[in-house]
Amino acid sequence: MKIWKRLAALALCAALTCGTAFAANTVYRTITVQYSDIKLVVDGVKVTPKDADGITVEPFIYNGTTYLPVRAVGNAIGKQVTWDGKSKTVYLGEAPGSRTWLMDVCPPYETYIAFNTPSSFKMAGQAYTHGFTMNNASTKGCYALFNLNGNYNTLSCDIGHVDDTPMVDGQYEIYLDGDLAQIIEVKAEDLVRHFDIPLHNALQMKIVFVTNVYSGGAFGFANCELS
Repeated sequence: MKIWKRLAALALCAALTCGTAFAANTVYRTITVQYSDIKLVVDGVKVTPKDADGITVEPFIYNGTTYLPVRAVGNAIGKQVTWDGKSKTVYLGEAPGSRTWLMDVCPPYETYIAFNTPSSFKMAGQAYTHGFTMNNASTKGCYALFNLNGNYNTLSCDIGHVDDTPMVDGQYEIYLDGDLAQIIEVKAEDLVRHFDIPLHNALQMKIVFVTNVYSGGAFGFANCELS
């Protein structure tokens, strides 16, 4: 077993962040770490940890804890790794501001009947976020109006029946600047489907849920991302 002494700022920070300028309040310590040919295996596949420059980074043990390079682990499990030097935060997966969510930047300025924005909801047994639900609380339909300011080309979203609500079929009508642009048929028994809805840099979007039966059945728009 190899036992080497390293600066903690180098051993720990470099291993975790893959190289970043240190802030003025960084504390430097001399520590003893163990390099003992630690192997990393993800779902049965051996992974060679590397930093952002492709240089192999060997895991080590310090005070009984095994330290792995987070970028290598993130890449191995299919997660993007982002280092925010200002807040000294490592993000695995989505980082703040990396995606443009409809409900964050363009929440509806007007809604009619049974439009809800829960923090999460289930469709086909899976939890979803970043979206909204609409139900047939009236045979006149319910709708939501969004001011897009002409800034976006596409709305990407996942649409499906909301669990534990009455089974009812219907359709969504998407209007852009007052014109019907797309009709999406929805069936309660269908699995969640992904849609990329062209927006054509429209100023306004109106989403209408239409059904012929009043029962309170709900459908959800989830992962609503603008681009």
